[in-house]
Amino acid sequence: MDGQQQGMTSERLQMFVAGLSGLAADEVRKAKLLFLKNELSQLRALKTSYGGFGVAQGCFALIPFFWPILWAQRASMNAAVTMQTEQIRNALAVWRDDLGPEAAAIEAELNAL
Repeated sequence: MDGQQQGMTSERLQMFVAGLSGLAADEVRKAKLLFLKNELSQLRALKTSYGGFGVAQGCFALIPFFWPILWAQRASMNAAVTMQTEQIRNALAVWRDDLGPEAAAIEAELNAL
């Protein structure tokens, strides 16, 4: 995409968790919830961007020469979405107890994407 950091890399997640030290339990819960909501927003934007790009790919799909390139692009796009979705699911699984009932709402929103 546009250089914006995507996904929850181990380094990014470690920095986030390190920044939570010293906060009250309620503040940690709010920060984790906000972090996951922001990741969901980023995933939604990624999927929207890829959807728009898919329209352009459709035009090139009329020419068989481009099929291998389009297949590779599509596979890469699907892998990026899958990776980000799994990273959100993993964080949600680890933080489920901390998030309480809000974890179910995050999971439902993720499933709706």
